[in-house]
Amino acid sequence: MAEGSGDLEKRILTTPLGVMVAGARGIYALLKLLPVQRKVVLITREPKQITVDFTLLKQAIRRSYPEHEIVVIKHKKLSATYIPRAFREMYHLATCAGCLVDGYIIPVSILNHRKNLKIGQIWHALGAIKKFGHLASGTREGPNPRVAATMRMHQNYSFVCASGEVPASIYTAAFGIPAEKIQPLGMPRIDYLLDEQTMAERREQIMDHYPRLRRAAEQGGHSVLYIPTFRRGKHIPYTQVAAAFQDHAEAANTLVLLPHPMDKSPVPESGSTIIGTDFGVLDWLAVADAVITDYSAVTYEAALRDIPLVFWPYDLADYTEARGLAVDYHAEVPGPIVTTATEAVKAALSIGTPDYRKFRAKHLSYVTEQDGSLPRQPPACADRIVDALDLGS
Repeated sequence: MAEGSGDLEKRILTTPLGVMVAGARGIYALLKLLPVQRKVVLITREPKQITVDFTLLKQAIRRSYPEHEIVVIKHKKLSATYIPRAFREMYHLATCAGCLVDGYIIPVSILNHRKNLKIGQIWHALGAIKKFGHLASGTREGPNPRVAATMRMHQNYSFVCASGEVPASIYTAAFGIPAEKIQPLGMPRIDYLLDEQTMAERREQIMDHYPRLRRAAEQGGHSVLYIPTFRRGKHIPYTQVAAAFQDHAEAANTLVLLPHPMDKSPVPESGSTIIGTDFGVLDWLAVADAVITDYSAVTYEAALRDIPLVFWPYDLADYTEARGLAVDYHAEVPGPIVTTATEAVKAALSIGTPDYRKFRAKHLSYVTEQDGSLPRQPPACADRIVDALDLGS
């Protein structure tokens, strides 16, 4: 006979990790006796700086609820040093009027919250090409199913923000939640990407920081971004792309490498190659003439900016086995698929203006026109998300 979910949870709670979870729930039950404050808690997995999404959400909260305090918490992974931080997170969750998160946050999922506490998951990408969450559970790069069950991975969300029909269906499975909890609210970064004044300002900032980019643009050169997906324990071939760029690019063209913060791969830097970590990926989309990627969700963001995309999935078979893909790759990616670094560079430097309407009509349908055209009016996603918290009730 199959083991019921109640029996499984009881058995899990007898493990050391389970005992810790049970203890945290006991402490949290006491903290919930404290009075609720006019306070919104934003919890992020971003280790270095507050994200564009949270910056815009803070602005939206101040516009609609200026009397509310905003607490931003940078969540750390489970470890001995995390324990003191956990108490701070638990206190703020117990006493806040609403909460927004951009990833899997341990106390949000494992604790038993007040029934009227709204917790929104904005995630940290507009969509998904690779599997994550419960979709990747049990794969080589995904979470351990037993640990995921113990830690109630991605539970307790009141709503999850989605930008289109395809991401919404993926989120339902990846978060393991009912479809009705997925709401067509988009993400704050959409407001950012579609704000032409903001994008123009970011372009100027980057050009000022890298004068050679401005000189190259004045000479008719192109800026090509290489934004690969992070591979756990494996090097990414930045050197191959840089070498191909040197061989096949004109002097005025520039390659910008944007490695993941956790990536330890060798990264070359020469006259025509820039390591662009001084600015965020969204800012670089104000400069990019083309993007080379593989399974990265930057695909969605570039599609909103009408930036040509080239896909170089150099380890497609291995990556599919290690983690898996959430979409039919060859059918869904909105750009040419190449097999070598040389082909990727050639395509990026010669590709024409893309028409992303078909892709956006499926993947970004909640924030674009019905035919996939860019929205005639700003979608104001940050304000919509804050409204969904229902802080005035």
